[in-house]
Amino acid sequence: MPNADPAIVQSPERLNALHRLNLLDSAPEEAFDRLTRLASYIIGAPITLVSLVDAERQFFKSQIGLPEPLATQRETPLSHSFCQHVVATNKPLIIDDARQHELVYDNLAIRDFDVIAYLGMP
Repeated sequence: MPNADPAIVQSPERLNALHRLNLLDSAPEEAFDRLTRLASYIIGAPITLVSLVDAERQFFKSQIGLPEPLATQRETPLSHSFCQHVVATNKPLIIDDARQHELVYDNLAIRDFDVIAYLGMP
């Protein structure tokens, strides 16, 4: 699987559409939180996110289970993002062991946040 294509992630059309939604840096909303809780319950994941990938970061519109200070900050730089790969391919991404996965083995989320497994859906 190829790395995230910066041209897609940084696409002006995609970024303009994202900004028009007015969801970046917005307060948590119960509708998104219900979806996040449901996903967490269905897949049995201790941490579940609804992420929006901007030009330089991923913003967590909703989250369940993030430790502090991430739960309060609600964002990470793209250097810590697996989600950017889902955006770039517009396909699901399933990773059993990120430390050994060719796409993300060097992602800083592994070192800084102990991320091991990941399931991302567009």
